[in-house]
Amino acid sequence: MSVLLPLSIREQNAELRLDWPKFRTVLFEPGRQRVIWRGEVWPGINRYKIEIEYSMERVIMGPKVRVVSPSLTRLPGNPEGSLPHVYERDTDPYLCLFDPRGREWTGSGCRFQKRLFLGRLIGLVCYEGWLLTGAWHGGGRHVTGEIGMSFDLEEAR
Repeated sequence: MSVLLPLSIREQNAELRLDWPKFRTVLFEPGRQRVIWRGEVWPGINRYKIEIEYSMERVIMGPKVRVVSPSLTRLPGNPEGSLPHVYERDTDPYLCLFDPRGREWTGSGCRFQKRLFLGRLIGLVCYEGWLLTGAWHGGGRHVTGEIGMSFDLEEAR
């Protein structure tokens, strides 16, 4: 059985640029093993400028993906939270795209494949639906902390 090692930051940068040629590298620190990319996606009604931050520290958890614009809207008092499916909701929210408990992102040999990542960004379509209806129809788990607390929406209903 062979063990796949994580791709280096240089390798990830090269791979992302192949699948996402319009994305720009805005920070590249090979010595610190960190990179940040920015680009636009259009998964539903709105076009979103997103920022993807990846470092060797993120190999297990997966990349941090922030919506740069338009700003994410909160619905105070919503039973599913003022802003579901994000980490650090109250400070610097970034999207919950991978469930670390479900080992959806392993880091070993992973790269930012366009189809995989686009599939995860469909969560923004669920976000748009949540804004319109007040209900999250995307399944998964809402997170309330980076490492632990979450609840499974399917079990909660």
